[in-house]
Amino acid sequence: MKTLKIIALLIPVLLLIYSTCFEPYQLESSFHEVTIGKSGKNLLVAHVTDLHTDGLEAIELKLMDSIRANKPDIIFITGDIATPGGTAKGYEDVLSKFKAQLGVYFIQGNWEYWEPIKELRNILKKTNIVDLTNKNIHIKDDLWLVGLDDELAGSPDIEAYEKIPKKSKILSIFHSPVLFESINNKTDLAFAGHSHGGQVRLPVIGSLWTPEGTGKYDSGWYKEGQAKMYVSRGIGNSILPIRFNCKPEVAYIKVNY
Repeated sequence: MKTLKIIALLIPVLLLIYSTCFEPYQLESSFHEVTIGKSGKNLLVAHVTDLHTDGLEAIELKLMDSIRANKPDIIFITGDIATPGGTAKGYEDVLSKFKAQLGVYFIQGNWEYWEPIKELRNILKKTNIVDLTNKNIHIKDDLWLVGLDDELAGSPDIEAYEKIPKKSKILSIFHSPVLFESINNKTDLAFAGHSHGGQVRLPVIGSLWTPEGTGKYDSGWYKEGQAKMYVSRGIGNSILPIRFNCKPEVAYIKVNY
């Protein structure tokens, strides 16, 4: 009986140690394939979100190793680079490592408003990362990319979809996934973050809590109207430095367009 009591006390302690000291640093590279057109062409997207970084530490170094190994054609950073106490040097050290043939594109998340990075514009310029917030850009062939501001803390401008040629295939990047409800009739494929997957996910039950702006889109694939969306669990942590059954993630999506 005494042994059972000791075990019962140890289990939550061990789970807490695992969830704070181990799982937050176990980066998972997930691989997906999606078809949005019939041209027979494709490109490989690396989707990075919720870095909440202050420099090249363990998880960031694993992320860079993964990107170097998988060689994506294009990289999307869907917001929340910022973290409390973050430094310009820390942000630049990390962002300078992102390289892709078709470019690296960034949009603002809620933490870029809550914990503003004063030097952000200069950092993005120095690291050759395009701030696509509320803008669009032609990627290649008939493929276009639209970036939208954060639904929770910013002001997404749907006019970013205007003047894109008809019959184009459109990819969209934004931070809070609930925005998908407003733009699923304007895009073919979307990428979002913000939710962190809930950070704590229980079998059967799923995430225990997700931040405002997540809605029903906490992790993985969703389809509404003509569009599909992938919501990544992200790299860093929000509020509490804890993850359980919800490893940090960099997602690679082969897009057949």
